[in-house]
Amino acid sequence: MLRRLEELAGRVELNPLHRILLTADGSLTRILEAIEMRPVGVEAVLQRVVGAEREVAALLEVSPGEEVNYRVVNLRTPERVLVRACSYAALSRLEPEFRELVMRAEKPIGRIMAELQVESRREVLDFRALRAGAELAEVFGIPEDSTVLERRYLIVRHGRPLIYITESFPHSFF
Repeated sequence: MLRRLEELAGRVELNPLHRILLTADGSLTRILEAIEMRPVGVEAVLQRVVGAEREVAALLEVSPGEEVNYRVVNLRTPERVLVRACSYAALSRLEPEFRELVMRAEKPIGRIMAELQVESRREVLDFRALRAGAELAEVFGIPEDSTVLERRYLIVRHGRPLIYITESFPHSFF
C-alpha cells in the first residue's frame, strides 16, 4: 500500500489528511467528524436493488445478476458535501436488521455496523486521483477540472466480502 501511496504522491500533492482518508481501514465518518469537529450526516441520493454486474459480482463473490443493494449517499455537514459514497451490498449475506438499515440509507454504513456491533474488517483495494468532471463538480460545488481523490474498499465479514464501497472527496477540502 505504501508503494501505491508514493506513486500517487508523485502525481498529486498529498498532505497527511489525504493519506489518512485514502488508506484508513476504519470508519471514514468518524475521521471526518474528528476533522470537522462536529457531526457528519448522510444525505441519501439513490438506493435500489440491482443485479450485480460482472465486476461487482467478482468483488463481492456473488453470481453475476444476483441482487445487490446499490446505494449512493453524500456524507455532509450542513454547509457542504464532504464525501460521495457509492456502495454495493451482497443482500444474501446481510442479517435482516442490518439489511433494513442499509437499505434505508439514513446512516453511514460504519455507524450502522457500530450500532449493531457487526464485527468486520475493511480491505482497501486501491485509491487514485481524478478530474471531478460535471457530476462530482456539481455535488461538491467545485470546478470540473478540480482534483478529486477516490478510494475503493471492501467490508469483509466472516471471511467473505459483504459490501463494496467507492468514496470520493475533493482534494482541496482537506
